[in-house]
Amino acid sequence: MGSVILSGVRKSYGDVEVIKGIDLTVADRELCVFVGPSGCGKSTLLRMIAGLEDIDAGSVLIDGVDVTEAAPAKRGLAMVFQNYALYPHMNAYDNMAYGLRRAGLAKEDVDRRVRAAARKLQIEALLDRRPKQMSGGQRQRVAIGRAIVREPKVFLFDEPLSNLDAALRIETRAQIAGLHQDLKATMIYVTHDQIEAMTLADKIVVLRSGIVEQAGAPLELYEHPDNVFVATFIGTPAMNLIPVELTAASPEVLSVRMADGGLLDVAGNWRKAEPGAKAQLGIRPERVSWGEADGSAPLGRVRLVERFGGETLCYMDMPDGSTVTAKAAGIAALAPGETVSLQFDLTGANLFDADGRSLRVRRTR
Repeated sequence: MGSVILSGVRKSYGDVEVIKGIDLTVADRELCVFVGPSGCGKSTLLRMIAGLEDIDAGSVLIDGVDVTEAAPAKRGLAMVFQNYALYPHMNAYDNMAYGLRRAGLAKEDVDRRVRAAARKLQIEALLDRRPKQMSGGQRQRVAIGRAIVREPKVFLFDEPLSNLDAALRIETRAQIAGLHQDLKATMIYVTHDQIEAMTLADKIVVLRSGIVEQAGAPLELYEHPDNVFVATFIGTPAMNLIPVELTAASPEVLSVRMADGGLLDVAGNWRKAEPGAKAQLGIRPERVSWGEADGSAPLGRVRLVERFGGETLCYMDMPDGSTVTAKAAGIAALAPGETVSLQFDLTGANLFDADGRSLRVRRTR
């Protein structure tokens, strides 16, 4: 298929710079997800790759070819939009076939590609229907089919599931993951939903305000975020951040004091840190548990309990004013107002300095 290399790409609208010099490589056959809050620049960056937005500086290479100045139709890409963008007067077959006919493909080749894509997407029974006769999920599958028939070097998806209800999102997400495996294609996918990012991606690119905060495998970002922004954006519920003070530091262990005076030793591969510095201890909710309040561990007062059947989330207020979320399997017998002792599993715990940067030594990529 094809790799995508962005080198120093920038984009401004008037005096507002929205993409601020991004360098990124998407490997051949990789499913790369751009994720971030609204307005972070992820859709703009995708449209720059597609050629739908001009690039003010930098370059875009697709499969080793510089396409920075190339027209969208000459880049070997296919894009799936959020709003489907189907022709309302055409049936599904004609919507999928239209681009191929415009390109001058033989009738037999057009038919072969359309029907092969329809089989992959399980929409053969819909080929005679017009968009108004289809559900949102069916329309999106037709839009995906229209991209598949072009046999592009790279597929681009711009929040393709945002108009679907929860059940259809899960179903269509699984279909996209299956297509990636079947087609062995390079895909770049934009979403604001970090659950989609975690479940789909080979690589996640977290964007904020036009820059890349971190790029890497989903579990790498989940377990070793580079900063507080990534730590709290990736993962549901978000990582707990507890104010602490460093009391002793070595490359292998950082000792910290909590607000109640309790001491904790956090093992890891740490960069240089100074005792006395303020920091934040980062712990995922599934590594927080609770027990009877006996004074042997930090105390938390239960503020809210959410029961989902298979798991329970408990939100607890700490004496220092921070809130800690704990996740437990099954149904927990807790009630708001209770005071419990908190236990922290420090395996893989993170520490962030006063500027919100991870104190871990950054892994070589």
